[in-house]
Amino acid sequence: MLQPNAVDPHAMLHSLADMLRRTLDQRIGIVIDATPDCPPVLADPGQLESALLNIAINARDAMPEGGTLHFRAEACGALPREVLNELGEAGEHGSFVAISVADSGTGMTEEVKERAFEPFFTTKEAGRGTGLGLSTVYGFVKQSKGAIAIATQPGAGTTVTLYLPQLFDAAPPAAPDDDDGEQALPAGLRVMLVEDDAEVRKVVHTFLATLGCEVVAAENAEQALVQMESDTGAFDVLLSDIALGPGMRGTRLAAEAQQRFPRLAILLMSGFSSELLDADREAPPSWELLRKPYSRAELARALARVLAARP
Repeated sequence: MLQPNAVDPHAMLHSLADMLRRTLDQRIGIVIDATPDCPPVLADPGQLESALLNIAINARDAMPEGGTLHFRAEACGALPREVLNELGEAGEHGSFVAISVADSGTGMTEEVKERAFEPFFTTKEAGRGTGLGLSTVYGFVKQSKGAIAIATQPGAGTTVTLYLPQLFDAAPPAAPDDDDGEQALPAGLRVMLVEDDAEVRKVVHTFLATLGCEVVAAENAEQALVQMESDTGAFDVLLSDIALGPGMRGTRLAAEAQQRFPRLAILLMSGFSSELLDADREAPPSWELLRKPYSRAELARALARVLAARP
């Protein structure tokens, strides 16, 4: 369920760039081309940030030797023909803002470009990605009544452009709402992160690090329990995926960990509604369930809630 609101592209891109500069390879330069008077768009702020992060991660992987990541936002005059065809009547009569992410990386062949939005399609080696990133972005853009386009050539980089509805409203645009959640988090919060997907684990680790957390990561429940028992400092939060591959599930891990460490706050996450519904039936009131994909701000707010609710 999306929660569309007014989003200031200028503020969002600068906030996202600040985070990426602290986490990406230093050989990747980041350029922002968005004026403060760029019109606001109507979109879910958290999901828009997640979509742009997904695109940025793909761009990073396409530049293994470094390069330039260029973010741009501007009001559209005439929409490209392919976008007009995709939007139909809404494209003829609506006003849109184009938010693009361009890289100077390896680019795509025409065959890869045609399949880029297919679920589970990936050109990365095993263990380097699920192939769900761009398909999730595509779904978000379509649900937001917008369109998405890719311009690319092998060896000449790739530009992914989101065309989102321009908002005509007297209400002030909302910048990414990181502040409330971040202010509620104590400095040096110790988080045990458990996630079996290496790429997702890396992204969540980045989110937590930029929120000022001290993070220890594990790829399964058994590793996490050993780490928690052997670590000299107490953990404040267990942040675990529900499905962890073979072995113990996240819900069982959470129950076991909280039995051993009664003051431990529990935050479980999943990209599947059925898993969240099942977990909800067996979760005590102090646990929190977080649906993937989520933004850094959504994670911060969820962390603040489980800390307030812990035993």
